[in-house]
Amino acid sequence: MRINFRSTLLRMSAALALSAALSPAFALPVMEMRAEDLLPMAAELKKSLNLNANQQILWQQTESKTRNLLRERQARRERLQAATLEATKGASVELRDLAKAVDEETTAAAGEEKLLREWWLTVNDALNETQRQTVVQLVGEQLLRVPDSGVHGAAPHKQEGGEQQHRGGRKNGMGGSVGGPGGASISLPGG
Repeated sequence: MRINFRSTLLRMSAALALSAALSPAFALPVMEMRAEDLLPMAAELKKSLNLNANQQILWQQTESKTRNLLRERQARRERLQAATLEATKGASVELRDLAKAVDEETTAAAGEEKLLREWWLTVNDALNETQRQTVVQLVGEQLLRVPDSGVHGAAPHKQEGGEQQHRGGRKNGMGGSVGGPGGASISLPGG
């Protein structure tokens, strides 16, 4: 009996994708929380806070600034990705020069993360005590949901290609991702 390898592989892929979709979502350790991860929760949190008119305005302004910053960061990273890929096609590419660009992105992202925290802490300052407790409870729930894998550091993050990466971590080998604090993750060719 001959087994069709391609159809078996497709069925296994579908089963894995389905099991991943049905598995519980786990939050990240506090040092790995990023605006990109938390922003989708903002709408639900906003509803539960019952903001007054002034708080609504501040929230909307902060959310808008956050989305703009994240959009600009994404565009910058896409340009860096394209420039890095183009540079690797050159005959005399110097990896230190490529690493310098990644370091610059990491530094920029760290500054942006600090700015984002300050913006949202300003929103938190405008909340009343009950609203602050709601926010603290949400953060606490997210921290409790982190699985105890016995590994200290970054939680695995599934990349688009399906392989697991550690946010802000480095992938060993010639290809893959190079990243650092602030969620900078740049995929280099070959990974």
